[in-house]
Amino acid sequence: VYKRVLDKPVTESKMAGICQRENGFYVDTVKNFRDRRYEYKGLNKTWKGKLGDAKKSGNPIAVQEAKDMVTLFDSLQLAHKCILNSFYGYVMRKGARWYSME
Repeated sequence: VYKRVLDKPVTESKMAGICQRENGFYVDTVKNFRDRRYEYKGLNKTWKGKLGDAKKSGNPIAVQEAKDMVTLFDSLQLAHKCILNSFYGYVMRKGARWYSME
């Protein structure tokens, strides 16, 4: 019995390029979400600067608008971050349809 356990057949290792080769839409979707998140982060930074300028000018309407836009873009980039983490977590799960270490 012990020898049978040691005499395991040799298996070939495969390259895990399934996501990129057969299911390019998955990779494209993740890249689009990533790029959109970076866009929202940039807009958030821009509006934080505008918020500082509005506070210096003392215009309450401009301050409120800038605060609203900062909140909006911060929420959008955070939501995209959570979705991206879900994508990455799913791809790393061994039982996943698009499992790929790359």
